[in-house]
Amino acid sequence: MGNYRHKLKGVGCRELEGRDSRSLEEDREKMVQEMRKTTPNLAYIDDSMNATCALRRQEIVEEEPPVAEMRIIKEFTRLMSMDINKFYEGLDSHLHKLLQLFRLKRFEEVQEMTSLMESLDKDASNQRKRVAALQGLPWYMKENPSTLMKRCEPTDPEEDVIKGMVIGILLVSEDVKGPLSYSDVAIVIEEKIVVRHLGDVPNAFVNLMGLLYMLNLDYPKDLKYTFEMISACSWESGPRCALPGSTL
Repeated sequence: MGNYRHKLKGVGCRELEGRDSRSLEEDREKMVQEMRKTTPNLAYIDDSMNATCALRRQEIVEEEPPVAEMRIIKEFTRLMSMDINKFYEGLDSHLHKLLQLFRLKRFEEVQEMTSLMESLDKDASNQRKRVAALQGLPWYMKENPSTLMKRCEPTDPEEDVIKGMVIGILLVSEDVKGPLSYSDVAIVIEEKIVVRHLGDVPNAFVNLMGLLYMLNLDYPKDLKYTFEMISACSWESGPRCALPGSTL
């Protein structure tokens, strides 16, 4: 029973948390004020984050609002006191080094990585570099992205393609062999498309990371290091984010 109560508390059971929506908002405001201090109490912030995220997830479960209608960017900013678009700023600061590492000899036998690099040789715009960095990172971290990013043609039954997909991105393209060009990009959670028409892969990752924080979801176990690296490089850019095998 103790273990069961612990699990209920972890997902925001109000009887065990002893808090309602009003107290949740009060805690959030106190946390924001604490974070603005020169020397914030990190232990207090950590405890507050755990409590508010758990209760926010319970609110979502109970009210069942359509995830596609949730204002992901605004909600992420409200919860984290951080602009979600810093994702791009942090990612861009690491693009050059990442792509250099992807071109190392040991990746020449990885066909997916080779295709990404060849695409950049044809069009090296910053947007395409972002896509290549995000799609190539799982291979660099020695993790298989097949469960994270799945491709299909517009005529393929989407429910069959996303079957078994817990967390991921669906890439719809007329040419499934084309690594960087898509007619639709969607986010999948628990075998359901929750947000679509995201336009491109970087935008899909921004929204996916925002949803993971908002819903207090764990990173996929088979892509744990990839997501940790994406989070570190995108929102914690600087000397602390040293890539394995790099000299950042």
